[in-house]
Amino acid sequence: MQRISEQEIEAAIQNMQLGKSPGPDGLTSGYYKSLKEWLIQPLREVCNEILEGKKAPESWKEAYISLIPKSETEKTQLKNYRPISLLNVDYKIFADILAKRFKRVLMEKIHRDQAGFLPKRHLADNVRNVIDILEKLEVNINTKAVLIFVDAEKAFDNISWSFMRKNLHGMGVGQGFENGMAAIYSEQKAKLIVNNVVTEELKIEKGTRQGCPISPLLFISVLEVLLNMIRNDQQIKGVQVGAKHYKLRAFADDLVLTLQEPNTSTKKALEIIQQFGQVAGFKLNKQKTKVLGKNLTDMEKEKFQEETGLTVVKKVKYLGVYLTSKNLNLYKDNYEKCWSEIKRDLEIWSNLKLSMLGRIAVIKMNVLPRMLFLFQTLQILDKMECFKRWQKDISRFVWQGKKPRIKFKILTDAKERGGFALPDLKLYYEAAAFCWLKEWMLLENTDILDLEGFNNVFGWHAYLWYDKTKQHSAFKNHIVRKALFNVWMRYKDLLENKTPRWVSPVEAKAVKKLNMEVGWPKYWEILEQDGDKWKLQSYDKLKDKVQNWLQYYQVMELFKQDRKIGFQVDKSKLEIELLEPNTKNLSRMYNLLLKWNTQDETVKSAMIKWAQDIGHDIMFADWEQLWTTGVKFTACNALRENIMKMIYRWYMTPVKLAKIYHLPDNKCWKCKETEGTFYHLWWTCPKIKAFWEMIYNEIKKVLKCTFSKKPEAFLLGIVGQLVTKRDRTFFMYATTAARILIAKYWKTQDLPTLEEWQMKVMDYMTLAEMTGRIRDQRKETVEEEWRKFKSYLKDYYKLNEC
Repeated sequence: MQRISEQEIEAAIQNMQLGKSPGPDGLTSGYYKSLKEWLIQPLREVCNEILEGKKAPESWKEAYISLIPKSETEKTQLKNYRPISLLNVDYKIFADILAKRFKRVLMEKIHRDQAGFLPKRHLADNVRNVIDILEKLEVNINTKAVLIFVDAEKAFDNISWSFMRKNLHGMGVGQGFENGMAAIYSEQKAKLIVNNVVTEELKIEKGTRQGCPISPLLFISVLEVLLNMIRNDQQIKGVQVGAKHYKLRAFADDLVLTLQEPNTSTKKALEIIQQFGQVAGFKLNKQKTKVLGKNLTDMEKEKFQEETGLTVVKKVKYLGVYLTSKNLNLYKDNYEKCWSEIKRDLEIWSNLKLSMLGRIAVIKMNVLPRMLFLFQTLQILDKMECFKRWQKDISRFVWQGKKPRIKFKILTDAKERGGFALPDLKLYYEAAAFCWLKEWMLLENTDILDLEGFNNVFGWHAYLWYDKTKQHSAFKNHIVRKALFNVWMRYKDLLENKTPRWVSPVEAKAVKKLNMEVGWPKYWEILEQDGDKWKLQSYDKLKDKVQNWLQYYQVMELFKQDRKIGFQVDKSKLEIELLEPNTKNLSRMYNLLLKWNTQDETVKSAMIKWAQDIGHDIMFADWEQLWTTGVKFTACNALRENIMKMIYRWYMTPVKLAKIYHLPDNKCWKCKETEGTFYHLWWTCPKIKAFWEMIYNEIKKVLKCTFSKKPEAFLLGIVGQLVTKRDRTFFMYATTAARILIAKYWKTQDLPTLEEWQMKVMDYMTLAEMTGRIRDQRKETVEEEWRKFKSYLKDYYKLNEC
């Protein structure tokens, strides 16, 4: 095995998250990040000595074990707690390096049925597989089948070390890796933390430590032995599509078996599990193992239960999703249940005194993750009415039951475009749908495509691009296909207004088989340029890519049809954001859909009104500067919110109130003379003018320089080159303090005093220090930003004392 390099150790330290609980030695990841220049070399020496066969440090064998209760279980039962090992960071650095190397081996060794802990594999694929199987069995009513959701007793904690080491040797991981595992998986000891009390030391002789970076990879490498035994056993019959048998899906220890010929297949599978358990330490928990029966009579279910000892149930929770034998219940059991819980939470949170940005943060941190999980695992929504209801509930929470003062599109727009980044659930659902549609477009994952298209009449691209659903309406008699196709049709013309490069006319025209081939040629591979036009390559060039001359002429007919609307020469946005990248597909697609959805709000009405009030245009670049960097002068949401409220002219004025409530008086609350428009109350009212003049003069005293008194700087924070970059942060705090004080006396004739403004800015000085700590700024930087104000305060109070 290759020796561990300094670069690997540095990368492992860099990837360590701050704020995690340390191990028994008390040294945090922050300690290693701060001192990495001095620690990398000794760590490298120790790690390489272990790979050569030497012993690991004694401290690496130690751990504190914290017991975390499992959700929705009885807390008085010890078996319902998950033991998490708190390990020393130097040990985790070593384990993290080995884990990265081990992943490269496992990507080749572990079947795609196992979706846990490996790159490009997703939990959602397992749920998708189960739903597709249930859809197939719903059509093939004569096929009797069971779905067995296997539960293992303390799966991670019972794995035999000797079996694990022999399995690693059999996989050919190399002597160095075996030495590393032998060093850290021998003579382990731990102390339990129970109610903040540390117990006596315990010896550990089996299991993988939950909390160790390599633990889940070791577990799935061991479990793969069992899964291969099930896959290769001819007596176990999986759900069949052509030559393929869909027998199982796993996410770490969450295993589901999908079996035809229920009784014989299940008994054989249980026998294999028992044999495996005797040598590997894997033990089936029959009480918690649940079964969904499909196309079984009541008598057949009873017989199955008697012969296998397993329980057939009506509903089961698998990977966080509630499943029944009929997919029609998925919406009610998951989406409706989840939203009813969210609504209850929103009612409770409504009683908290949160700012508007605080309430939006609640939606982002508490509501979005729960719904996003369902969007990624359950693409089953064919109608969009539910999103209107959810949006209404969110709007009621954000606006506290009052009438919205800002358009929903502006609320959902990205912050860098002047929005509030409130999640748009409909767009998130559609972005997740495109992550599923990616499989239909690329035509690579034939396991999903064969199962999902078990009764398709045409190729996938025939439905996607050539709209063959008109000839085969049954395509949409499938809960997943219908939902995904509806999303695609909503965006098809927007995303691809010309024939896409990724379309395969060959696949679209090929005779549909139960098991798909791979390597379908796309348009970008079979077209060639002829002057300014595109033409199909000759039959001689394409004879290896088409079945025969007849198919070639069929493809030629499609080419002539597609030529009418033209071909996409360069990569489309869909290719760039979805088809090419392997990471962050969801966020990429959401941002793309959001940009299109809010493009009519690029020049917002509030921006036009500000230009009219001030008397000159504010450059769009200045607005962008405010949104991207200007509002980030502080980490305090209340101060940021004030700027956003000013941008969107949030505050109710006498003119607006008189119009809404048909009041006779629309005069300014301060001067009682002129119409109380927004701009008048904030800038042109004589009394307000005098207040701003006072603030302007005080800021000049602080900064010891003169500058123009521009309304966009004082009211919006569009500072530009008005003050130096070094003084900009103080200017933003000082003007924000003035605006917040004006808002405090909004409907009165009173005005804030100079002392109130000074006290407010002094309060903000503390906020600035907190912002600096949050952002890991040097203390000297923050002090320099406020040095002039501190000097000003000393001079001011000396003068007053005199």
